Amino acid sequence: MKRLYNFLASLDLGIWLVAGVILFLGIGSFVTREGSAINDVPLFIWLTKAPIAETWWLLVTVAVLALLALNTVLCSIESLKAKWQRGSFLARIAPQVMHLGFLLIVLAHLLSAYGGFKDGGPLPEGGSFSFPDGSRVEIVRLDARIGPMGMPLDFSATLRHATPAGERHAVFSPNHPYFYQGFGVYLKQVELFPAKMALVEIHREPGAGLALAGALFFTAANLMILWLRRGKRAEAAQ
Repeated sequence: MKRLYNFLASLDLGIWLVAGVILFLGIGSFVTREGSAINDVPLFIWLTKAPIAETWWLLVTVAVLALLALNTVLCSIESLKAKWQRGSFLARIAPQVMHLGFLLIVLAHLLSAYGGFKDGGPLPEGGSFSFPDGSRVEIVRLDARIGPMGMPLDFSATLRHATPAGERHAVFSPNHPYFYQGFGVYLKQVELFPAKMALVEIHREPGAGLALAGALFFTAANLMILWLRRGKRAEAAQ
């Protein structure tokens, strides 16, 4: 049991697992067929619907990531046990903050893969769609500013949303989506001719908050490590 623990907590295993993730993701970029729905539905739904010949590489990648997450936790424990009484507080905590950021990002993607929602398509002016709670959204108006070359420079849509709490009105555009109960309504494109038409996408990403927190922790840890290395170089130069 001790040998297994030491193997799972080893840095060498972590390096090989990272290499494995890169390898299988690279294989997946060639295995995935053109027109695959991997980006159109939550990941776990795609895994259950697509043929195993198309998903095997991602199943292996998920398994390797699970081992990498376990390895990260065990490495952090061993690092804290070995270094807690040595060096500055920042030197002890920075790698653990980086590990925490990585684990939060993995957990965020897991949550979105399991509980995410993706849908959308073309909608004409006056068209509508419904959220899972039954509330209905109608595209009341589509607007676009056309440039000299005939291409849209800016576009937006006005919506009317009939919710259980009352009617809402909002304007949304590519950089300003409409949010409702964790769902985001994104305007991807507007066409004015031959008829006014919008390309709309509806997303729900339950892991978005954790992903942001993980990215902040990861960035903070890198800045701490850079600061520590800068201090060591300054001391060596004196």
